Amino acid sequence: MKIFAIITGILTAILGCFAIGMPLRVFLGIGWILGALVLVNGITGAITAFSKKKEVWQGIFNILIAIGGGIILFNTLSRFMTDMLLAYIAGFVIIVYGVNSIISAISGLKESTPMGVIGIICGVLSIIAGAFSIAHPVFTMISLGYLIGFSVIMQGVNMIVLACSIEKAE
Repeated sequence: MKIFAIITGILTAILGCFAIGMPLRVFLGIGWILGALVLVNGITGAITAFSKKKEVWQGIFNILIAIGGGIILFNTLSRFMTDMLLAYIAGFVIIVYGVNSIISAISGLKESTPMGVIGIICGVLSIIAGAFSIAHPVFTMISLGYLIGFSVIMQGVNMIVLACSIEKAE
């Protein structure tokens, strides 16, 4: 078990290095994953709904969801559009986070002035970063690809460290 965990950790870290080497390709793989998840979710939802005979409309709706997942999965243009949309969504999420940070900082400004000012500065920087992400979606894709790569490497290192800390079962 210990050796299997170490090998898995090493392979995971190598996969993370591959991801860092090709960050845009890694990000563009998200469309495949999302399409597969939507397809499988639609199929399982339809099976569940039709097994309860009273939920026919929900079953039909889940079949349409599965068809949408299949379109994302098997149509290159749809998959690319999904990836682009995710890049824009990342920018919008960063902007919303920045606005939320500013609102929270302003409401907490009376309690702690230095922390409120820092919160406002971070919120403004987040809004700028989000606007940049929306203006340059390919840069956002590459950046998120690097982030995914670093996260996968850290997961591999964590697996190796955890495996090495496991005592031999007696």
